Order: sequence, then C-alpha cells, then structure tokens
Amino acid sequence: MIDSETRVLGVIGDPVARSLSPAIQNAALEHYRLNARYFAFQVNRGSLGGAVDAVRALGMPGLNVTIPHKEAILPLLDRLGDEAARTGAVNTVVRRGGALEGENTDVLGFRETLRRIRARGMRTALLLGKGGAARAAFFVLKEEGFEEILVAGRKLALGKKMVESLGGETVGRAIPWDRREETEADLLVNATPLGMEPGDPLPLSARVVRKAKGVLDLVVRPRGTRLVALARSYGIPAEEGSAMLIAQGRESFRLWFGKTPPISVMEGALLAAAGAGGRSENGRASSKRGRAGETRVAPSDDEDRR
Repeated sequence: MIDSETRVLGVIGDPVARSLSPAIQNAALEHYRLNARYFAFQVNRGSLGGAVDAVRALGMPGLNVTIPHKEAILPLLDRLGDEAARTGAVNTVVRRGGALEGENTDVLGFRETLRRIRARGMRTALLLGKGGAARAAFFVLKEEGFEEILVAGRKLALGKKMVESLGGETVGRAIPWDRREETEADLLVNATPLGMEPGDPLPLSARVVRKAKGVLDLVVRPRGTRLVALARSYGIPAEEGSAMLIAQGRESFRLWFGKTPPISVMEGALLAAAGAGGRSENGRASSKRGRAGETRVAPSDDEDRR
C-alpha cells in the first residue's frame, strides 16, 4: 500500500517509458517488504537539474540514470564514487546523509557479463558505442588486460575523447564506424541500441562475427538477440545484456538499502516483464516482444539499458 511513508525511487532518462528497471527493482522491494516504490521518470536534457533538485527536496533514497544523462549529471552531484570518477559516468545516485553521491554499477555489471563467456585468453576487442555502457566496458576491458580495444562510433572525435578520458591511449584506438567491418578481434561488444527494433541491420556482419572468440550484446533480450544467435550458430560464446542489467541493479539496490536481492527474484521479474511487454533496456523503446534492433545503420551517440 502506498501511504505518506512510502519512499520513492526511480530511473531517469529520455526515453525511459519501457525501461525494465521498475520491474526488477519493485520485485526486490516486494521481496524485502520495504515500503518503497520504483518508477520510470521521463526527464529531458533541459530538466536534469530540476530532477536532481527533486531528489534532494523529496528525500529520495536515490535514482538510476540512463540515456542521455550518465555524463551530464556528474557536476550536479556532491561527490563521486571511485568507479564513477574513473569512468566519467554515473548510473546510480545514492543519498548519503544530506549529500548525493554518484556511483557506477555498470562496471560491476559488465564484469559479470564478461565472466560468463570466460574471456580468459582474449586479448583484443572491438567495442561499438561510446555512451555510458561503452565507457564501463572499456574501463573493464582495460583493467582485465586487453592489449587492443578498438572503439567504433558515429562520431570519431567523441570516440577519441572517450579513449583519452579513460586513460586508454596505450591500448585503445577510435576508428570510424564504417571501418568496423575491416577489423578482427577476439571479443566483440555491442554497446549501441542496434538490435532492439525489427528490421535493424546487425551491428556486425557474419564475416566479422565468425572470426571472434566471444560476443557480448548489451541489448537486453532474455531470449537472445540476433547478434547473439548469429555468434552461437558458429559455436562462439555469446551473451545478451540481462546479466549486466541484473548485476548492476542488485548493486544499486544494495547501495540504497544495504541488502543484495537474490538473483532469482530479479531474473523472474525480468522474464515476466520482457515476455508481457516486449520492453528493452538500451535506451530505446520496443513496442512488441521479439523486436531486435533500432532502424538505423549508425547508432545514436547515446545508448544504455537501465
């Protein structure tokens, strides 16, 4: 029951109406019988400051942050956690006393997804995208000892800026989007919205995919994306973004409430929501279950899956 004591949390973004985060977070709140509710809040770029002010004024425990605010929110917060500061991106806001602290739980989420494909022995990566999830992925790949990380995005200059800001010049290199098909890499990572809507082209062709040793598609589709299906057809280990969504969501919940929800609670809610509503978590809405991409060949500069 919602009453005057009910605490309010949520995810802010634009667009955000079909986010799967409310499903998994409300399932965790119900599991612990906490008097709180989690909502999706549509917040455009011009309203970001007002949304942060509302967190302060309403005494909210915190927020999740998705497209297009993960970087823009940094100067509006009182302090940053270590991984938020090092990646230059925030996906979780936590109230600590009277201060708002920015955290990055995408790092933990991507690391968990990488672990699932047993990436030991992989040394080179092709990373598509340069938004908040791509920054977390680059950060983890660099920490895991990858020797070469190629970054392909719609705007080459912004790709170069991301590599430089993450201190990755020794291992990272930005390449034009239309040259991604000329590369070979042990690991392929899609951190763009491509793969969310019907009729989308694959972010990478079969020629590139079949030479890889592992594929991570950060689009959340519990029954698999087209890119994941293609990789598995060649016997290549591949994962979509559900593990990352759940891992980062569990850590966000722990930061807010000091409790780590069981994986099964969030997984069950995710499967139910995805099956019923056909939602997706890469920052773009899909209107029907089974959609597999966004109808553009070059992705937007923003992405993500909250």
